Amino acid sequence: MIRHRHHLSAVLVLCALPLAGCGAGAEQTSQQTTTFPTNAAASSSTASTPTVPATPAVPGDSTFPVPGDADRSDVESTAHTAALMLHSWDTATDRTETAAAIRAKPLMSEEWAANQIEPQRNSSKGAWLEPSEHRAYSEARAVAAIGDAARDVAPDKAIRVYDVTWSWISRDEEPAPGTGRRQVTLYLEKHDGAWEVVGHQLRDMDPAETGGQ
Repeated sequence: MIRHRHHLSAVLVLCALPLAGCGAGAEQTSQQTTTFPTNAAASSSTASTPTVPATPAVPGDSTFPVPGDADRSDVESTAHTAALMLHSWDTATDRTETAAAIRAKPLMSEEWAANQIEPQRNSSKGAWLEPSEHRAYSEARAVAAIGDAARDVAPDKAIRVYDVTWSWISRDEEPAPGTGRRQVTLYLEKHDGAWEVVGHQLRDMDPAETGGQ
């Protein structure tokens, strides 16, 4: 009987050892679990960090007129589209006003397009200062100017004059201040059935010339 008791005691000791090991494993799992909220909080903190807005892929966020908008067989459509394009600027992508003229080159003759060279400095830097703080882009409107400056010189030559006004569209929650007014004179010729701009002139306007608007 004594031998049986010793044998039973040894069995009990051996059975108890895995249980102790399981207890240690359970404690280790519990410790690992308590670290997960800390990692999640770090991820949340990283996700909430503000990021700098990326440079727009397309100037004006695809709101600007493009050469394809013009019906090249129609002088009015060609001239009006060109007038708008010349005053469509994006302070987040454009360095000078000439960037708009460069985008309008497909509406120009080869000779006049070659004259659209961006200068080293922006002549309208002062007017662009506040809009650029909001990464704003212009929204232009063009109406035919009153007067006899616009005329058909010949069946394949024409002059069109537009009064152009623009406001700024902000990319943040604050309105972009500032508006502009300008008169643009476009000289057009028709070649192979398509009208093209062979020259243009820009003139800043006083508020009184547009009724103070």
